[in-house]
Order: sequence, then C-alpha cells, then structure tokens
Amino acid sequence: MSRSERERASRGRGRLDAVVLLCALAALTACSRGSPASPPSTPDRTTSPGKVWLAVLDAAEDPNELDTPYADLVGALDEGSVTHVVVSPSACYSGLPSRYDGKYVLAVWDVTRHAVRALLDSARAREGWIGTVASTCVD
Repeated sequence: MSRSERERASRGRGRLDAVVLLCALAALTACSRGSPASPPSTPDRTTSPGKVWLAVLDAAEDPNELDTPYADLVGALDEGSVTHVVVSPSACYSGLPSRYDGKYVLAVWDVTRHAVRALLDSARAREGWIGTVASTCVD
C-alpha cells in the first residue's frame, strides 16, 4: 500500500470512528442528559446490579423549568462530575417517591451514597430525596 493510500485509509477510518462516536453519544442521551452508571469503584455500600444512588434536587412538569438549576449545578461541579447530572422524566427511574410522578427530575447519581453525597457537597447543593433507583429508560 502506498503512502497516499495509507493516508486515505487512515482518514476514512477517522471519519468512521467519528460517526460511531456520534451515534454512541446520541444513544446515551436518549433518555437523559447524564450518562449511564459506571462499574462500582468500591465494593461496600454499592447498589444492586442495575441500580444507582440518585439524589433529586428539583422537579418540574416542564423540563425547561430545570434549565437554570441544571446550569447552576453543572457550573458548581468540576468537569469530570457533570456526567453525573441528569434531567430525566421521573418515569425513567423505578423507586422514586410518588411526589415526582409525571415530572422531570434534576438529579445527581453515582454507584454509592457516599459518592452522591460528595457530589452534593462539592456543589453545595441540597437534595429533596436520596435513595437507590433502577433506570427504566433505554439509553
């Protein structure tokens, strides 16, 4: 293979990688603005398989009402933590109290209660509810 053929093949592969990445990102954001749970970092106080700790900070019938609180929360967290912030329909989580039924929730999640508490403390935010939930939306 000549040098120019290798360069063209490399560029084509780079474009394919970009398309695959964009498709993966679109699939991950289908239900919420956050990311799916990552594997537990500590064996203690983790949730059951398929469950995460969730702290609901706010809720609204219209998700647009959560734009400002979302921006404030994301602005208060370091860049690596913003993937743990979600705005999702409450129906995407089993285990939430009924007061959130039919609403969108602004929440932070992680695999341990301690990690969720650390995110809240870092943002100086107070939760309205904290507990374990299972995500019912397909990302």
